[in-house]
Amino acid sequence: MSGRLLATAGRPAGLAATGMLLALSLSQPVLADSKGTQSQTDPRRQGSGANVTKELDPEDNTKGSRSDSERVHDSYQAKGVEMGQFLFLPKLETDLLYNSNLYATKTDVRGEFLSVMRPELKLRSRFKEHALNVTLMAEQYLHRRYHRDNRTDLLAEVDGRYDFSSDTQANYYGQAFARHEDRGSPDDVRGLSPTPTSGVINRGSVKHQFGRYTVLGEVGVDRRAFGKVGTAAGPSIDNSDRDRVELLGRLRGSYEMFPGYAFVTEVSANDRIYDSSRDRNGFDRNSHGYRVETGIGVDISQLVRGDFLVGYFAQNYRDQRLKDPNGFSLRATFNWTPTPLTIVVPSLERTVNETTTFGASSMVRNSFSVTVRHELERNIVLTGYGSVAYDQMSGITNQNAWSYEARGRAIYAFTPELFTGGEIAYRSKHSELSSSSYNQTIFMLRLGLQY
Repeated sequence: MSGRLLATAGRPAGLAATGMLLALSLSQPVLADSKGTQSQTDPRRQGSGANVTKELDPEDNTKGSRSDSERVHDSYQAKGVEMGQFLFLPKLETDLLYNSNLYATKTDVRGEFLSVMRPELKLRSRFKEHALNVTLMAEQYLHRRYHRDNRTDLLAEVDGRYDFSSDTQANYYGQAFARHEDRGSPDDVRGLSPTPTSGVINRGSVKHQFGRYTVLGEVGVDRRAFGKVGTAAGPSIDNSDRDRVELLGRLRGSYEMFPGYAFVTEVSANDRIYDSSRDRNGFDRNSHGYRVETGIGVDISQLVRGDFLVGYFAQNYRDQRLKDPNGFSLRATFNWTPTPLTIVVPSLERTVNETTTFGASSMVRNSFSVTVRHELERNIVLTGYGSVAYDQMSGITNQNAWSYEARGRAIYAFTPELFTGGEIAYRSKHSELSSSSYNQTIFMLRLGLQY
């Protein structure tokens, strides 16, 4: 799906969603593969009460604060419109923001006020077996002074589950998007407007459990494309040399040694295929890579659930001038539920990310994050998030960087149809390349309607 096609559909989609709202007056992570032999009800999987304890995936940054309104108590959840075996859930959010450093620069810092209009439509299945959910969303950003940064982002998501039996499930997740890169991205070309990007993400998996053994196989096909941006000098910057297809496969096996503990082994491979044989700097960036990891999956006393995996990773580039990153692999994600109203999710991982930085084959990110959610009252949910990351540019020196982020959010539901919220966020990047460093603070207020 091209960015132009998605962008063309942006304004009609937003107007249609807004009209419906006025007319009506509105990821979980792969963790321990144990069935769980405890007989008590796990508060993380309960159907009512504190929704903050539903399992979180810290790697899923696509929703961000959008899911906050779904974390309040069931009595403050949107009721939706019944459509046979589906529930239709329209939502409209309006954000007012202040960004202290809109362009994420060290010098010539410019603060800006902006607003965001976010209509969203959801269709949620209510089958006795299986599941199918669809989400459509548009985000329109309007700036008070720097109008070149005005934009409309679009997102369509589909996720489904087919239950062959109680031991065998097939899952699918698909996403089509047309959005714009963050100004703080390492690959931001400092154009007059943010870099447009569009793409399609597909993930399909089958999971089967027999006795104490569980096997999961997953395949994925992703497409990513990047548009042109204008410059103050006149000529546009062509980002098509970043367009690519990413193929991936993953096989995971686990053995429940005894209740609450599973031995886990996971192997994954990827193939990154660029449309252009050479990028703007003359490098062939096609590559293939793999990860081999083993460790422990835990599900202890209904309070701690997660993975701790260690192993080895490697990414091999076709161009001999590009350094092949490889080394120690670490991935740890845990959901800790100290009380039925609180969840703590720490995460630690090393990943290999693509980059167009001259001379660098890739960016190896070493990251740690923690998310804390707490239901202060039935209609008040507080969220805290903190992260630190160290980005290593493979093949070049003096451009490694530390990044820090801290966020605090609150959501307050007046009724199931009306809620408000706020967020304070701080981001800081300290790069060996001084010009790439920056500090940024964001304040946000939100008003939401849902039905």
